[in-house]
Amino acid sequence: MPIAFALHLVAAMAWVGGMTFALLILRPAAGTLDMPTRVGLWSRVLNRFIPLVWVAVITLPATGYWMIFHGFGGFAALGMHMHVMQVAGWLMIGLFLLAFLRDFLPMRRMVRELLIPEAGLYIERLRRIMQVNLVLGLLLFAVVGAGRYW
Repeated sequence: MPIAFALHLVAAMAWVGGMTFALLILRPAAGTLDMPTRVGLWSRVLNRFIPLVWVAVITLPATGYWMIFHGFGGFAALGMHMHVMQVAGWLMIGLFLLAFLRDFLPMRRMVRELLIPEAGLYIERLRRIMQVNLVLGLLLFAVVGAGRYW
């Protein structure tokens, strides 16, 4: 149980922390760059961040369900905050999959083909989904962290 919990926590922190960095630090700092430089920077950052998110997307449900069945005694024993975490987590995963398939893969192709304005449009769509997922992730930390005290 402690290993599963640690992996779960690290995966969640890496995903939400990466989105926090990208949206609150990188985006404003990159805003002054010309479009080709900004798109190139975002492309390189996303090419490194997306594999990390894939690890989180696999690790979070695997460790979460392992803990539910091997540590918490099944779904009936869970508090409401844990059910909220599960629903919001699957929503975040679904949004990530949408962003990956609909926006990231085409953006990467556009960058390779040097279609910079088009790639910029896909990056903007990725940013919007990332904003939603960041809000969900931060709310999840709050709900789960405080949930046992309700």
